Amino acid sequence: MTDTESPRAASPIVQARNVCRSLGGREILRGVSLEVQAGEVVVLVGPSGAGKTTLLRTMNGLETIDDGELIVAGQPVGYRIGRDGRRSPASRTALMRQRQEIGFVFQHFNLFPHMTAIENIWHAPVRVRGVDKREALAQAEALLARVGLADKADARPNKLSGGQQQRVAIARALAMKPQLMLFDEPTSALDPEMIGEVLDVMKELAADHMTMVVVTHEMGFAREVADRVVVMDAGAIIEVAPPARLFASPQHPRTQTFLSKIL
Repeated sequence: MTDTESPRAASPIVQARNVCRSLGGREILRGVSLEVQAGEVVVLVGPSGAGKTTLLRTMNGLETIDDGELIVAGQPVGYRIGRDGRRSPASRTALMRQRQEIGFVFQHFNLFPHMTAIENIWHAPVRVRGVDKREALAQAEALLARVGLADKADARPNKLSGGQQQRVAIARALAMKPQLMLFDEPTSALDPEMIGEVLDVMKELAADHMTMVVVTHEMGFAREVADRVVVMDAGAIIEVAPPARLFASPQHPRTQTFLSKIL
């Protein structure tokens, strides 16, 4: 079977075409075009201020694009196109419905502090998707076991380490059974000894063919797990390549400079 005939090639989860985003008169994203196929792991790297997090946030509708086209799981994100061809903001209901298909893991966990670990996980499926509580609870228990925290079900976030909190956050996102998982520097707020436990969970997700877009400075993770590494600089994509090729022979001068500073 050729690449063009494969299921992966036939079903892009993310389609960004000439995406632009400005804030305060400054261009944050400048004509970004990118496709992410089903089951693919794409890692976004680049210097601070390159636009990586902004691009990730547009994929979940946390920020709206000013121009271009952004389709996730078959639907425009944050806007709709009317019969007259004009663009208008998506309704809050439409955006919330779409976010059910997109898991987002933040840098700083964002767990509900008044809930236990297991409550943080089963709450959204029950409230948002209408899942039966017993079913959601069983799923939450399975997810806690999957991220290695079966014994922490009744612990509140302030009793968990940073790495444990982030693993609960991943389980919470997975509980919604999303088509796409977005990770915004998920290990940058962690102590060094806790980074590995979070990356191990992410590696398992990749092995299970979860579609993932990851912003990270963990080049070892990018080298080992990514199908493609996307390098951004000054709001634009400057280079895209499989990790083996990118790290061995970066083509763009800015990529060469960036990698020389962090490797």
